[in-house]
Amino acid sequence: MAYHQPYGYTYTAPRKRGKKRLIFGILGLIANAIGLVVMPIVAGIIGTIVTVAGGADVTQLEPDGGSFQASSWSLYTVAVPESDLETATCEITGQDISVEPGDPTISTVEHGGVEYFDLYDITVYGDQEVTVACEGAEDVLVAELGMLGMLIGAGIGVVLPVALGILALVMTISGAVALMRS
Repeated sequence: MAYHQPYGYTYTAPRKRGKKRLIFGILGLIANAIGLVVMPIVAGIIGTIVTVAGGADVTQLEPDGGSFQASSWSLYTVAVPESDLETATCEITGQDISVEPGDPTISTVEHGGVEYFDLYDITVYGDQEVTVACEGAEDVLVAELGMLGMLIGAGIGVVLPVALGILALVMTISGAVALMRS
């Protein structure tokens, strides 16, 4: 004898939980892998734009030697006109500083109708007087660029992708666990 199911009753399989979290977590990990390559480049560009746009504290120095008062944890650039880029060399001294060659393709500042290009970048780690003596340059400027651009670049280029990667990993793991339990 066969029994019929009551009218209107249909069997539904148990719902699989965690499938959406697993899919979005995996997609997030893939996007994060791409972002870890692309975001530092984008962050560097944004940081440079903010730094150059915000920096306008300019000190003109005598080419044979001059000094300026530097504040701690600031970034400065030594800039010369484009005509002096090939011949200019500078000796930069201070107590606790880091000097790196600049990017001569970047126009740092315009002063007196003349564009000045980045020759050296100076990072200062304490309040002090920094001395700059250049040979082969007619005009030398020192411009304070500040640290805002560097902080924005670090935040966008490193902190944001790492935080989103951790979130995607958590979503992937919790989605996989929920899918296996259901």
